[in-house]
Amino acid sequence: MSGILLPGKDKKPSASGGIELPKGFARRRETSEIPAEPAPEEAAPEAAPEAPLATAPAQPERRRRPGENLLFPPTGAQVQCPNCSTPYAVPVFTIIDLGANPELGPALLGGQVNMAMCPKCGAGGPLGAPLMVHEPTHEFLGVFVPPTGIDDTQRQRIIGDLTQTLMRKLPTEARRGYMLQPKEYLDWNRFVEKLWEFQGVTPEMLRRQRDQANAVQSLARLADDAGALEIALPRYLGLIDRQFFALLERLMMMAGSQGDRNSVAALQALRQGLLERTEAGREIKALQERVEQVVRRVQPNTRRSDLVEILLDAWNEAGGEQVATSAAMSLTPMLDYQFLVAITERLEAAVDVTVRERLEKLRELVMALQEQQQAMRQENAAQVQQVLQAVLEAADPEAALREHADLIDENFMGLLAANIQRAEQNKAMAAAGRLRKIYELAMEMAQEQMSPELRLINELLNAPDAKAQRTLLEDNRALLSREFVEAVKQLEGDFRQRQGAEIADRLKAIRAQAALML
Repeated sequence: MSGILLPGKDKKPSASGGIELPKGFARRRETSEIPAEPAPEEAAPEAAPEAPLATAPAQPERRRRPGENLLFPPTGAQVQCPNCSTPYAVPVFTIIDLGANPELGPALLGGQVNMAMCPKCGAGGPLGAPLMVHEPTHEFLGVFVPPTGIDDTQRQRIIGDLTQTLMRKLPTEARRGYMLQPKEYLDWNRFVEKLWEFQGVTPEMLRRQRDQANAVQSLARLADDAGALEIALPRYLGLIDRQFFALLERLMMMAGSQGDRNSVAALQALRQGLLERTEAGREIKALQERVEQVVRRVQPNTRRSDLVEILLDAWNEAGGEQVATSAAMSLTPMLDYQFLVAITERLEAAVDVTVRERLEKLRELVMALQEQQQAMRQENAAQVQQVLQAVLEAADPEAALREHADLIDENFMGLLAANIQRAEQNKAMAAAGRLRKIYELAMEMAQEQMSPELRLINELLNAPDAKAQRTLLEDNRALLSREFVEAVKQLEGDFRQRQGAEIADRLKAIRAQAALML
């Protein structure tokens, strides 16, 4: 997420599936979405008929609610936060069939199933509920039952009930003998380790990952104390490799998405310290410098055929494959259809076997990246639609928005803006008013998480004219610095690469005005 919230300017919100609305809001049978900014209020008779807020194809299939497509959907449980006493609901799974619902695998392996996290203070932990997992590919049926609070007879009764529930849902031809004796686990970590084995991950690898996570927590506390870090570091050197730095990156992204600036700063300081003090860090730093050199050769107006040659030149150097592929991933906005055409043309002209192999690998990488992006866009669109659905149905929209605060981004704002415009075009003023209130709440929440500088950039972009922009800059002169101008320049480049030329031009004008005030 860039931090710039301009729905309808640099993207077209997806309309697939539409949004189900609370009772009293109709649905119009259309097949196209109209992405745009919220239009100004228009005078309309109060008696105008209510109009739809989302699209649906002709002969639409009924939209499923979250969990409805699961063979064994979770049940809701009401819990109270032990830290701040906030009550909230959490989904609890008792059976997961990975044959019927493989999409639950990543959440299960990632420790996100049967976990509670307070939406107010973030405190939480495992629920300790019984869970049966069926993995038919490896003929595995396992069940975790917490060891405390029940005796062996109760435990066997729970396992028997879960097994019967599973067998009843499966077709006769899918039932197998191994299901009659499910493997029992009293330790959750051992249970998850067994599931990871099916992915080729050994218990030793998992234990190393846990040790690395503990090392990050310990070292992050010392990030601001160079002397203490030097003393503690030898104890953890055996754990610091490229996977360790990848874990650091993921944790920084998570902390950033949650608005935890203190954790982000500590992790960034730790990463910088380890880049200088460890062998793996020095290798990564050297790789980053080589990748940056390649990326700097690419300008917004660089032709796709020239980009192919730049990446091939990087590949020709020692260890160049990793440099070229890393640079390509950094230039993802330029790896489009025209880039694939340029690779194809270069392949047709290439005679050298080595060059052809590298071009083939580069084409495979680009196609894989495009597939990943498409899958992520589809997943994000579905997730955004579910969030907006939940907010529309909630008695307290603000509380519902805060519960899903980590999902309030450009995609959410774009979909919301498109529905506002449709409601206004169809004179559904009550619906438009409700959606506009949600839009305003979401914008306020997004701005709460922004730095003062980024908040100012958003205000400048939404200013009606150059005079209003100058007034904003003069009122916020204390925020203007060379770093501010450089940040605007980076945003300008990002939007220009994403074909957001209009926003990029506005950012360029803002940058020029800010530079004159320094």
